[in-house]
Amino acid sequence: MSETTPSYLRAMLGSQTNLYAGLGSLATAALLSIPFGFGIGAIPLIVFAAGELIAAMYVPALPTFRQQVDRRHRAATRDAARTSLLAEIEGRTKRRGAFPQNLQTYLRLAERVTSLYRHAEARPGQLSTSDVERLDDASIEYLCMWLALLTMDERGSAINMYDIEERITALDREAKTPAPGTDLRQLQKARADYLAILERHRRMGSRKRALEAAMLSMPDQVEEIYQTIMTTPATEDGGIKLEDALAKLRLQEDIEAELAGDLAEAVPGIVSPLSQASPRPRRLTAVAGRQTT
Repeated sequence: MSETTPSYLRAMLGSQTNLYAGLGSLATAALLSIPFGFGIGAIPLIVFAAGELIAAMYVPALPTFRQQVDRRHRAATRDAARTSLLAEIEGRTKRRGAFPQNLQTYLRLAERVTSLYRHAEARPGQLSTSDVERLDDASIEYLCMWLALLTMDERGSAINMYDIEERITALDREAKTPAPGTDLRQLQKARADYLAILERHRRMGSRKRALEAAMLSMPDQVEEIYQTIMTTPATEDGGIKLEDALAKLRLQEDIEAELAGDLAEAVPGIVSPLSQASPRPRRLTAVAGRQTT
């Protein structure tokens, strides 16, 4: 999943450890100032300020610290994506019977991901948290596909294919026997515009069928991944099996790009991980089994 680079300095300054250290220094200064005055009482604050300057020079550059900050930032980005996507989906779902079913499927995906996070914490040598994050990204893409299908249904219902074809036929008849003063260039332009509408509609239909297939297959694939990891003995490395399974959970790059464009156009301002450039070397998808880097 994609995200912007967080501020490591701000993360250090706002960390609980740093806040507790600041409050502790303030409390110590208050206690010392009672018997010894403000001069002695200011020493803890000066020490804290000096420590902050030194820490600001080194801590934000530590690889372990950056990994922790990046992990928290990715988790916050996914949470924001879930919230906005689910809210948009619920507002657009007209067939109320389909919403609980798809929502139950998504919650099942989220439950499996949560279980794998706990599994990775319990057995870090067998399964890494970063591997599970890639599967977590897939659950967000499930919501993206769901919302994209809803927007496609809305766009499709606004287009009467038969009416457009009838208009093209009428334009062809008028172009063959034009009345005096008819602007043939304008007729050809109108015909080209109608043909472009039909082409976009048919192309959208092809994308819709691909997304429907991906959305149906993803829960079964995630369940297979979950069962594979959970049944792997503790002495074996689950990352290899997860890598092989994730290779089948991929969406073609061209479909993913069009999906991101559709969401950005239909829902301006939506929090979607597909609408940003992804920094990770591999990208989760759900149609083709081939890998891209």
